[in-house]
Amino acid sequence: MILSAASVALGNTTGRTYTPAVMKTTSNARRVLIVDDETDICLLLSGLLRRLGYQPSCAHFIEEGRKLLSSQHFDAVFLDLNLPDGLGFDLLTLIRQQQAKTKIIMISAFDGQAERRRATEEGADYFIGKPFTRLSVETALQTIQV
Repeated sequence: MILSAASVALGNTTGRTYTPAVMKTTSNARRVLIVDDETDICLLLSGLLRRLGYQPSCAHFIEEGRKLLSSQHFDAVFLDLNLPDGLGFDLLTLIRQQQAKTKIIMISAFDGQAERRRATEEGADYFIGKPFTRLSVETALQTIQV
């Protein structure tokens, strides 16, 4: 019996052809952009989203978010209200113009009726106050069906 070098390297000494198992990739995972200037929020939220099967990306400024949105499609965006280079409402308008089907979840420590009303009026699909919980994130994603 003649064994190929690849078979031996893979520990296959039976002489049968090795066919690698197909692993599930994240290419089918829903892409989510997180735009928040707080690094801890980005790390926490991206870790949670990964565990839930999403493919998160983070931006800490409106301009970073704008660049990512112009080069990639996102199924959802977690968008902080107050960012170092402006208000999340400014990016919300751009998202609605460029990626109309993208769902937008506003997140903010400013959790008043005025902020919630304006977010809804300007096109946000959901609003989560900070600090948020795993359950509030999961509820938001289920509600907007992402």
